[in-house]
Amino acid sequence: MLATDDEHLQRRLIDCAGQFLATANPELSPPENAIGLYTMMADILKSEDPFAQVKHQSNASALLLKKEVEQQIVTADDPLRAAIRVAIGGNIIDYAAQHVFDLEKTMKACFTREFVLDDYPSLLQTIQRAQEGVEVLYLCDNCGEIVFDALLIDQLKRRGCRVTAAVRETPIINDATMEDALAAGLDKICPVITNGTGCPGTPLAECSAQFQQHFSDADCIISKGMGNYETLSDEQANIYFLFTVKCPEVARHVTAQRKLAKDRLQGTGEMILMQQSL
Repeated sequence: MLATDDEHLQRRLIDCAGQFLATANPELSPPENAIGLYTMMADILKSEDPFAQVKHQSNASALLLKKEVEQQIVTADDPLRAAIRVAIGGNIIDYAAQHVFDLEKTMKACFTREFVLDDYPSLLQTIQRAQEGVEVLYLCDNCGEIVFDALLIDQLKRRGCRVTAAVRETPIINDATMEDALAAGLDKICPVITNGTGCPGTPLAECSAQFQQHFSDADCIISKGMGNYETLSDEQANIYFLFTVKCPEVARHVTAQRKLAKDRLQGTGEMILMQQSL
């Protein structure tokens, strides 16, 4: 396992996870249910941040690729479009999803892969209002990918957007916290706040008053990752979801929400840029 090599602890974690899942609240989203599960795991492992080493490795790996990826962005015909591809490609770094990934291969491929859903024209229209003072709230997801998020935020700022990034308040799985944002240099590009929760998503009603105010004031919300999609897919706001689909259940939800053909999304890492249906 990623959190421990101790086989005895691994067995305890598996047994306790099974017991927890049997009592999970079906009214809550998977990220909200995950709070209790991973809190239990942290208690068993006697660590507030069991995935700390994995998180540090993810940031380090992404930073090694940053310069090369950034060069591809700035030399692209449409640097903003290229930066969006990079940010979505980086969302493959997810240790809570049931998949394996090759970061370097994924980042190279993201520049040419097709989007299953592509609401870029609408996002571009929103951003082009920047001369009117567009406020963007950027919801980060995992460690590693926040390095690539910074490249997209830079492109948004170049177009006159005022961007605030948000990370998790406390560690859970490999989600980015303030410590990780600082390690990735995100604070040097834009203001960074926390959402006030330790949920691997954004359950708006449970977030801090500060975060809720930023959410309410934003002209545009860019939401990274499946966890943020799962917790915000019913919110009525100008949200653009950027993520790779790594779960069949999320694939089914998106398919139903956008009335797609059933075979278009399988949950095998497809790239999505999807505007919230208002």
